[in-house]
Amino acid sequence: MPSDALPVFQVQSTASCRICTIRLEQLCYWRAWWFRAFREVLATGIRAFAFAYAIRAEDHPARSPMCYRCLRFRKNAIKERSPLFNWLDAYLNPIFNRVRDSLLTEQEKEHARQLAQRAANPDFKDHD
Repeated sequence: MPSDALPVFQVQSTASCRICTIRLEQLCYWRAWWFRAFREVLATGIRAFAFAYAIRAEDHPARSPMCYRCLRFRKNAIKERSPLFNWLDAYLNPIFNRVRDSLLTEQEKEHARQLAQRAANPDFKDHD
């Protein structure tokens, strides 16, 4: 999607990101053909919980255009409402993180941490 076609962000999210998952997923997709399928199963679960709890992406605006459609905002909203989701996440999230992190270098993870900090600025648009 071209940057000029991104929606206008009127309200800044209060979500706090320690690391840019979007960036890490892009690297993992490039490195491991199977990672997309692995992640999509889990992402579909988040989307299903969001649907069940009537949590719309539009109701949880991204911090910046770079963060548009990131699941982090919906996941945080689900965690506030669903004990079942929290129970599942406590088990599945560490597995996901181990698999994802096994495909990444420490330098790439540090870059993603810095990117998450920069993305807190609503005017931030670049991934690099």
